Amino acid sequence: MLAFSLKKNFQILLLLLSLMVIPSLHAQSKKENYIKHKLTQIDSLIEINEFSKAIKLIQTTQNTFTFKSDDDYKLELDYRYAQILYEKGEEDKALEIFLRGFDLLEVGDNSKLYINYVNFLTRIFANTKNFDKAIQYNKISLKRSKKEKDTSNILRSLIRLGSFYYAKENIDSAKYYYKRVYYYPQNRKTEQRISNAYNNLSVIAQYEDNYPLAKSYAKKALKIKINQQDTLGIVSSNINLGNLNYFYGDYQNAKYSYLEALVPIKNDTTPKAYSAKKLIYDNLAVAYDSLKDYKNAYQYALQSRRLNKKIQEYTINNNLAEVEAKFNLAKEEQKTEAEKAKTFRAQVMFYGAAFITITLMVLAVIFYKNYKLKEQNRLEQLQIDVQTRIINATIDAKEKERKTIAEILHDSVSALLSSANLHLQASQAQLNSKAPIEISKAQDIVKEASVKIRDLSHELISSVLMKFGLAFAVHDLCEKYSNSKLSLHSDANGVKRYNQQFEIKIYHIIEELVNNIIKHSGASKASITLVERNGEKLLIQIIDDGKGFDVTKERKKEGLGLSHIEARVKVMQGVFNINSKKGEGTSIFISVPIYKSVLKAEVI
Repeated sequence: MLAFSLKKNFQILLLLLSLMVIPSLHAQSKKENYIKHKLTQIDSLIEINEFSKAIKLIQTTQNTFTFKSDDDYKLELDYRYAQILYEKGEEDKALEIFLRGFDLLEVGDNSKLYINYVNFLTRIFANTKNFDKAIQYNKISLKRSKKEKDTSNILRSLIRLGSFYYAKENIDSAKYYYKRVYYYPQNRKTEQRISNAYNNLSVIAQYEDNYPLAKSYAKKALKIKINQQDTLGIVSSNINLGNLNYFYGDYQNAKYSYLEALVPIKNDTTPKAYSAKKLIYDNLAVAYDSLKDYKNAYQYALQSRRLNKKIQEYTINNNLAEVEAKFNLAKEEQKTEAEKAKTFRAQVMFYGAAFITITLMVLAVIFYKNYKLKEQNRLEQLQIDVQTRIINATIDAKEKERKTIAEILHDSVSALLSSANLHLQASQAQLNSKAPIEISKAQDIVKEASVKIRDLSHELISSVLMKFGLAFAVHDLCEKYSNSKLSLHSDANGVKRYNQQFEIKIYHIIEELVNNIIKHSGASKASITLVERNGEKLLIQIIDDGKGFDVTKERKKEGLGLSHIEARVKVMQGVFNINSKKGEGTSIFISVPIYKSVLKAEVI
């Protein structure tokens, strides 16, 4: 009888579980649809620069659900948040989010989102003129795009690589990547990129003073636009061709190209057509002026002026209409969101009530285990904090001791040796030719000791750092360690003098990282960049082209001292990030708040 009762209870439990699973799956589907809808709304808000509303929507979505750090939807939301930070000028925060997402997605299977992260990292480094880093990330995008057979991203990556190499004045590489674009078959997906490649190759040919080749590429770009029936593209290509002819003094053909550009949009009254027509009128005025046809030059200049007034009037009216449309749209969206949220909350409450019955049976065990886990984590964190404080206290004491010894050597011992040398000189002068040779030898020994004392004090604390500050000290460090095998370069434009203790801490961190490059990286080139951000933060970026390493494994080793450096940065309330792969070099990013007070430099 007892066995029958247990069996019956077990069957009832299975039935309850099955009833819970179906609503749970349905709720999961609702969740995915809800988040996808929110992502679309966020993208629309970002597109019209409504950043505050977009951030609020991101936060609402994140608070509605629980996400893991590597959840695709979490990374989708983080991607959009980083976009907004970048557009608002908070590049360092955006970069930190992009780098974290890049690391999480690198081992995942969401290639589309991974490529988006990589492309934005490429954009950030390109905008800061760090073209080597931009090329590195762009090649990652190109490799993943090839794996996914994503032609659109492949061509975009090739175009950008050409542009980056052109910016570095590596013309041969730029031409190589542009030419790889037009080898792809022309179709609706590729012809736009191929046209861009031809235009860029035309610019390079013009740069190389090869007028026939430049003209040939420009005509090929124009032909694609004609095949596309892209009116504004045809106009733009004809203008480019006219500019090319004008540059080489062929004013007559330049005029014909500008007139050809005018034909497709002569009766077009759209804003883009107006802007294009104004540019054409300006160019025709210049071309006729060069041909000494001043009458037509004046007429086209007059038409440009009249059209400019229309453009200004349209812009004002359009801005007013846009403001009104945004206001009406916001009101409608607010009503829609309220209804959707109400419906969604009702569904969640319905399914939640059914699920609570089973959940309560498990919560006690889960709560107990979580409590023990939290206590364990708390103890581990306390141990980490204690270790961090010990490490920093040790290093601070070491720095203080080095500074004290350096001051004693310079101020006391060096002064005593100088005094002893003066006495020896005086004795030698009094004895004249009768002075024993031991006095000369003693003078040589005292001079040698003075030099060694001075060198030792400078090794303990950099004299350049104490006299001239961090920027000069880092430059001196690069000069000191550069040789035929390793070229070290520093860039610290705009970096001022700071609190002396702050400068010493930062210098020792940089010095230790440079020692790691020398000892372990096998690099041929390395750069140290210091940037002051709004007078509040000091950003440090150290990049080398060495063999790279596995960050997770090496962080645990004592030899590189990464844990010590990270602990120091953490105590300074800063951010420490390492990005490295075997065979792909290493990039280290540090951001620390600047100590406000500035102490006078000490002379050592």
